[in-house]
Amino acid sequence: MKFKVKGRLQAAVCDENTMVVANTTLRIYNIAQNINEATAYTAAQSKEVAQVFEEKEIKDRSGKLLVETTTDAEGNYEFEIDDQQQEYSGGAMAVSVYYKDIPNYGQENTDRPKGFTTFEVLLNVIQPRWEQTENGLIAGWNYQILHRIWCYILKRLDIWVICGTLRNCKSQEPIQGIDVIAMDDDIITDDRLGMATTDANGRFCIYYRSADFKKTFLSPFINIETTPFLSPGYGPDIYFKYALGGDEFAAESHTEAHKASRRNVGNCVCVHLCLEDAPTIPNDGEFVSAFYNIGHTRRYHPVLNIDPVTGRTTGKLEAAWNEQAFYSTILLLGSLTAKFNGQPTEYKFQYATVADPSTPTGSIPDASWNDVTESLIAKTIIGDQLVNNTDPSLGNHNYVIQGSNAANSSGGTDYKVSFNGNWIEVPQTPGINFDGSLIRLKTADLTGGEVDKGGLVPGASSGPLESNTYIALRMFKREAGNMASETMCGFSRPLALFNTQYKDVPQGGTWDPAGKDTELGIATLDLQELVDGGSCAKIETTLQVNYTAANPNLGAVSLVMYGPGGPHSFDPITYTTPGQEAHGSSQYTGNVEELPNCAFEIKLFAELNLTNGEQQHHTIQDRVLYCKLHQE
Repeated sequence: MKFKVKGRLQAAVCDENTMVVANTTLRIYNIAQNINEATAYTAAQSKEVAQVFEEKEIKDRSGKLLVETTTDAEGNYEFEIDDQQQEYSGGAMAVSVYYKDIPNYGQENTDRPKGFTTFEVLLNVIQPRWEQTENGLIAGWNYQILHRIWCYILKRLDIWVICGTLRNCKSQEPIQGIDVIAMDDDIITDDRLGMATTDANGRFCIYYRSADFKKTFLSPFINIETTPFLSPGYGPDIYFKYALGGDEFAAESHTEAHKASRRNVGNCVCVHLCLEDAPTIPNDGEFVSAFYNIGHTRRYHPVLNIDPVTGRTTGKLEAAWNEQAFYSTILLLGSLTAKFNGQPTEYKFQYATVADPSTPTGSIPDASWNDVTESLIAKTIIGDQLVNNTDPSLGNHNYVIQGSNAANSSGGTDYKVSFNGNWIEVPQTPGINFDGSLIRLKTADLTGGEVDKGGLVPGASSGPLESNTYIALRMFKREAGNMASETMCGFSRPLALFNTQYKDVPQGGTWDPAGKDTELGIATLDLQELVDGGSCAKIETTLQVNYTAANPNLGAVSLVMYGPGGPHSFDPITYTTPGQEAHGSSQYTGNVEELPNCAFEIKLFAELNLTNGEQQHHTIQDRVLYCKLHQE
């Protein structure tokens, strides 16, 4: 018999600021062997059950471990237990979250804090309510981690969070689309803790690490909180600034940080903020459907945050988010309303390819625009609704482009959003919460292709170099079926896109001549000594690395050698075409003869300045291993 459990894991710092617990390891333990223990646990409330286990205790519990799984980006999880492989018959189970590394909950930095050790927190003991299916028994379990337990977990991870709501001071209406920037008031210099953009309900959560408020003029070598005199404790003293599209337009006085509620705050803080005046955002008064952001995490404004010269991102307060082209699937965000002029709303997107990113979107001829068809849209949840308004634990119904009209993991149904030609029909069911997601556009289906690089020799140019493609976007809405009511409600400057796959890029050099890789960039290297003498050649007196790295959005390129001794370094990388390609040879700057007889690994790292609006593309790499051997 197979037992499957599906569900969603959430947490909340403030009552109104619920977050999904993404990319987190769940461990499921069997406690059914002891009937009395299982009965007591399942009858207890979760706050009475919660326990923390350290490394030794985790090891002692390993014999009862049934299965381990990881939540996805939306906090969803799924696991299956086969009674042919595990001693389990459907009884009570203990559910724990397990941390051996630091997940990215929004704080970006995932370095382990000093003194960090693996730990596990028991969330609850449950008796699944099994339902029979053709493939075995299935049950659902959605859970929201208790506030005090969640804040304890974050503290162990050295993750600090400020959640809150931004409203208009007079009307008390929520303000959407504003970048809220948290600052730490210090004697020497104020530290920027982090930033988040308010959603349709004016809500935001800012994540940061303790190092962000312990910066000094000696950072990163010495970090310590330089809090004002007579201010007890060690947390930051917080105040806020406000920006739109990268432009700061308002700020609290730093004296706000001296108030008792703002001084030396803990790692979980709730705030209620208001603005007298704010830039007009399409989310108040007559609520309208509109397009005005790219990416849920980074929230690039499609005009203000796009450089008209390059088509790349610009103007974000986080410097690392700028100078990036887009790739893969991007989320287009804005606002939706079920009605337009009192009639059901339909909307669609169009795209146009231009040769020059400086081309004004308004000057692109109508004949150059193409509808975004349903096949170009990835699965997109545009709205949700509680299954039962009085019991949120029963889950959500989702309204989904590319939906299935089937049950979802939260306990509701994923209703398929209908199309009228290329127009998306906004669902009319009362009570739907539209969260701002419009479409997830598959840009790789608009641009890209493959380029065969199987014959590339490390050290040589990969030319001819590939180029970005430039795509402008615009959104229309209308009364259902009424062409006369069609209205443009958002557009972008031409965006730089890159989705070209470099196929069969050599990997491993002469050491591993069969190695190949297909990526959005090129990173390949070899050792001249292996080229001359074969894959097992002795390295005795010289060490020359031949390298090639390429992409039209190329960032930093570096060589690193791992092995005893060191630090090991090489001659500087030569950027033959800055921002696009680096190739050539680099000599080891130390004395090769003095290296110990041992195995060494050399890695080439190439940063790609590409974003999907949520995060940057991973750094690509290649490696070669060799043995240093010198016989007397």
